[in-house]
Amino acid sequence: MTTPTMRTMRGSPLIYDGLWRCLCPAVGRAALNRAVGSRSFLLARLAPRPRSMRCPNLVQNARRFGTIAEGAEQMPEASTSSTGKPQHQRRTPAQAKTWEESLLAPIAPTEDVLHHSSVDDIVAALVTMRDPQGWSFHGQDIDRHGRILQLVRHLLGARGQPLGPFVYECVIDAMAGPRGSAEGVRKILDDMAQQGVKPTATMCHSALAALANHPDYSLRQEVLDAMQEYWFVIDTPAKQSVVLGLLRDEQYELAYARLTELIDARGRLDPWVYDIFILAFGKLGFLDEMLQLMHRRMSGDAQGDAAASLLYFALDVCSEAFHYPGTMFAWNAAVRNSLLQPPDGVVENVLATAARHADASLATETLDLIAQRSRVMAYHYEAVAEAFARAGDMAGAFRILAIMRKNGILVGRGNTRMVYEALKGRPRLIKDAEGALRGLASDGTVPLAVVSVVMEAMSELHGSESAMDLYCDVSTLCGEPLDSGSLQTLLVNSREQDTKRTLVRDYKATIAEGDDAVRNPRVYQGLITTCAELGELDLAFRFAQQATSLSAVSERGEAVAAAAAAAAAAAAAATHSHLEWLRPLVECATEHEDGRIWEVVDRLSTTGDAETTAEVQRILQRTRIARSSGVSPRRF
Repeated sequence: MTTPTMRTMRGSPLIYDGLWRCLCPAVGRAALNRAVGSRSFLLARLAPRPRSMRCPNLVQNARRFGTIAEGAEQMPEASTSSTGKPQHQRRTPAQAKTWEESLLAPIAPTEDVLHHSSVDDIVAALVTMRDPQGWSFHGQDIDRHGRILQLVRHLLGARGQPLGPFVYECVIDAMAGPRGSAEGVRKILDDMAQQGVKPTATMCHSALAALANHPDYSLRQEVLDAMQEYWFVIDTPAKQSVVLGLLRDEQYELAYARLTELIDARGRLDPWVYDIFILAFGKLGFLDEMLQLMHRRMSGDAQGDAAASLLYFALDVCSEAFHYPGTMFAWNAAVRNSLLQPPDGVVENVLATAARHADASLATETLDLIAQRSRVMAYHYEAVAEAFARAGDMAGAFRILAIMRKNGILVGRGNTRMVYEALKGRPRLIKDAEGALRGLASDGTVPLAVVSVVMEAMSELHGSESAMDLYCDVSTLCGEPLDSGSLQTLLVNSREQDTKRTLVRDYKATIAEGDDAVRNPRVYQGLITTCAELGELDLAFRFAQQATSLSAVSERGEAVAAAAAAAAAAAAAATHSHLEWLRPLVECATEHEDGRIWEVVDRLSTTGDAETTAEVQRILQRTRIARSSGVSPRRF
């Protein structure tokens, strides 16, 4: 349905019938003479607009500007050559500047310069500027919006040129810049209706190009309706402006749907349209859609700097989002083909993506690239080991950790968590992991943390008894005894009394009291309960003291301090279920008449919350013990 604005533009169909214009050109001249009217709008409204809308220029439509047959005769009079382009007088060597240097320089021409320029030169400058990609002043940009309005204002005011379609087309073209607006386009169309100037196809294309940068859905639809009413062809450039306007209007799904319709219809899209969608979708995180457009773009004429820039962008956004297909596409096309050298941050993102998606080959390749540029850090080795572990290659993961230690980086429990997760997730890998450990030992000692993580996974899945063979060979494999944390894990996960006694005996013999690992309340519950059941009160109270005062931090470094702080926070939030170790400890202390139990009870009663205190009292009542029971204290 045509709006009132567009309906008032419509005149006699004879004037706009192409065949009639060819047969009777004089009709156009008569229409031109009648089109000269009031210049109030352009003289009054073409003042520079305040920069109220500073949005980036999303798109500059790369089409050939200039009026079509309907408006060509309505340009300001200028001598033309046989090709139809304005013909300018030949300048003598004495003339210092050409019209391009005078009118299209980065600095706006003065009124004196404009008065000394011919109408032909000003018209030529307007025609040149109307094609955003068809001109440049030695590679420098100018204020296209302000310059067009300045030249048009001079033509209408100082030179008295008629107000025709060419002038309106120029002004609408100026609206496509960052300083333009959809409201400006609407006012121009309203003024055309008041002046009785009918739209041209070029004018409609210019309006769509302006609305691609400054979207207005209703006005865009009015322009499209007018093009259909006047039988103007809605060609691919016009449709490009529509989809870009939808994209700028944040109607992403609709814009992508319209774009794919254009592609499927075999429309020849300009390469920069693909580029805009690729960049927009990449920043928005629509990576699958971006990749589909990337494939179409790269299968075309993308080459050189354009291809390298797009591939670098795809590699950056895809690796940052751990998008494996996109990362591999860009890595294969750009890096493995030596098209570009990505920076260290992008390489690290690619390494993390390879680790997450179990691509050991890509992880190793990125590690080699990092090693060529800088010092390899612990998290680099961890990522490569994670890639091997997720791929099920435990031998490869262990080799990477062994290389990490050989390069002077300490391998601790935190560096092996990716191996632990892989083994817990796929228990069938445990047998392969044990074999890989023994095979790795033939080439040298194995990092203790690597052996410990395998025993940890084995004990949690099948009980500590399944890890005792490996436990007995720790000194041979690693050249050092097992640490306190690993022994505690084995002790907690033991199922047989003999295994528990063996581990408790070894713990007391090899681990000094100051070397105890700081654990969470759940582990302390298992340790204290096991020791109390075995009658090992010295070790039980040792763990109980740590459980009730997790804030006590030894001087073993910042890592221990951080672990103790985390454990203290966990203990503060613990519920009464974490005090289940107190009952067997109280019973064992009562049986052995060990007065150290009161120290534990007092600490829990004074430092715990109300729920903890009530739980302690309930446990004491159940065991029927009180201070007045006469329990004689043992040695402390």
